[in-house]
Amino acid sequence: MNSFKKNYFYIVILLILAIFAFAPFISQTKAASSDQELAAIKKQFGSVLKLRGPAADEINAIANLLTPRSGMMAIDKTRASGEFCMLEPTTGKYMIHFSKTPEKTPEDILYFINPENLKQNGLQVKNLPALPTTLGKMKPFQWYYYDGSGHEPHHGGRIGREFIVMAIDVK
Repeated sequence: MNSFKKNYFYIVILLILAIFAFAPFISQTKAASSDQELAAIKKQFGSVLKLRGPAADEINAIANLLTPRSGMMAIDKTRASGEFCMLEPTTGKYMIHFSKTPEKTPEDILYFINPENLKQNGLQVKNLPALPTTLGKMKPFQWYYYDGSGHEPHHGGRIGREFIVMAIDVK
């Protein structure tokens, strides 16, 4: 029995020594992993991390709109138009699109607005220019009318509901 306790004691001591012997390697692996993770974050979010003051507050406000509890839905439309869509999903009547590569288009930010209330208050939406059916043809700050039936280039097809649409070129 005494021999068993002695062997048990030696095994515990060996395990403790092994843990201390490998601890620096484990720590280095975790540090390397943390460094790689930080580098990936900086690569993906570097421009955002550089923001200060109102610009940082604004980007956080936009990010808060995309959290699951906000009620807004993020939709990837990059295959159709190189844009990301922020949709109000309850009615689907309001959207904002953001270009993934704003330097390549004059349509960096697009507002899709339900015209129902505006029509009820006298806006003659059919007097607005028709929304162009190809990308890059919108003039910044010009409102366009989309009747819901034709090809809508930012979504890559027919939407099925009417909108008034305005683009902003942030360059």
